Amino acid sequence: MEETYELVRQVICDGDTEESQKRYKNWSENYDDSLFEKLGFLLPHYAAEALAASFGERKDVSILDIGAGTGRVGHHLRTDFNFNGEIDLLDANMEMLLCASQKEHLKFRTIIKHFILEDGTLPVKDNTYDGLVCIGSFLPNHIPPKTVRGFVKALKTGGIFVFNLRSKDAGQYNIDFESVLQALKTEGNIEISERKEVTQYKNYSVGNCTSILITIKKLK
Repeated sequence: MEETYELVRQVICDGDTEESQKRYKNWSENYDDSLFEKLGFLLPHYAAEALAASFGERKDVSILDIGAGTGRVGHHLRTDFNFNGEIDLLDANMEMLLCASQKEHLKFRTIIKHFILEDGTLPVKDNTYDGLVCIGSFLPNHIPPKTVRGFVKALKTGGIFVFNLRSKDAGQYNIDFESVLQALKTEGNIEISERKEVTQYKNYSVGNCTSILITIKKLK
């Protein structure tokens, strides 16, 4: 268990963005086994649960999963919440997306390889999706805080965005991220529907193992 968690820590905390992508590439084949089977990573389920709660009886909405990895949020939407809408996946790592593409039973619509830049521009039209989700990617050396502005543009008015931030150890990153969120609120673009602290792992509880799960709604 310690060895598996150390691998996760290295991918998240060590090196720059390029080094992180190399580690994801090498990890892709064992990603689901180590993260979900061994550590019991809970955030994708919590995110799917938050989306399902936000949409209520609506099961046919369109979702874009940003930093989707192997498609675990989509897995929970399909299997735990009977979601039958369209799910698109976006990630910078082709090997991760290849693993997702092999899960044909989850019926992902579009799988997009895209490296996200500072402005958060996505290769999709504005006002396209009912929901966005981004789990485990708002981290230093992963997706920059300012990108949330660009992401929100992809949402329809009234759309829902669920994502997480690390509760500890993110330092200036979280400060910068909260500043962007506050600016979007002040401008009347979003409202924060829910913030709650959640446990990240079912089978591991040492160190920083909590996240802040945030749900926002696009107002205009």
